Amino acid sequence: MNHQQQKIKLAVTSLFAFFLMLAMGIAASVLLTSGWHQHTNAIASESQLIIISSMHGYGPGIIVGSGAGALLFLLYFMYRCIYQTETQFFKKAEKILASFAVIGLVAIFVGRHFLTSHWQSNAYAAGFTPCPAMTLLSNRATMEVWVRNAALCFDADVRRIISRGTPDEMAQVERHLQARQKQQEARQKL
Repeated sequence: MNHQQQKIKLAVTSLFAFFLMLAMGIAASVLLTSGWHQHTNAIASESQLIIISSMHGYGPGIIVGSGAGALLFLLYFMYRCIYQTETQFFKKAEKILASFAVIGLVAIFVGRHFLTSHWQSNAYAAGFTPCPAMTLLSNRATMEVWVRNAALCFDADVRRIISRGTPDEMAQVERHLQARQKQQEARQKL
C-alpha cells in the first residue's frame, strides 16, 4: 500500500507541476500580447505622454521555459507513473526539454533587453524622448515615461497624476493637457 501511495503522490505532483507550468505559459502569452498591443497603440497615438514597461519583455523566456517545463513534467508523469519505465526516447526527450528550459531562463533576461530596446527605438522614431530618471514614476523600476515635450517631465500636475503608470493615468494626463490647452486658448482670445 505504501508503494501505491507514493505512486499516487508522484502522479499528483507531476500533474500539478504540469498544469502550473502550462498556466504560467498561458499567462505570459496573454501578458506579452496585451503589452505588445498597448505599446504599439501608445506609440502610434498622438498622446503627449506614454509609458513603456519592460515587464512583458520577460514573456518570451517564460513562454519557452514554462512550455518546456510543462512538457517535461508531462513526460515525467507518462513514463514514471503510467509506463513505469525509462526508454531511450524518454532520456533524449528529457535532455532536450531540459535544454529548452535553460534556454527559456536565458531568454527571460535577453528577451527583456531586446524588447525594451525595440520599444525605445520605436518611441524615438515617433518623436518621444525619455524623462530623466527619478522625475516621473521613480518608484517603478520596470517603467519609463516618454514625452513629446520634455517640460512635461517636470510638470507638477503630471507628477501628481502619474503614480502607478496605468493606461487610465495616461488618459487622465492627456485630458488634463487638453483642458490646459483650451484654457490657454480662451485666455488668448480675451
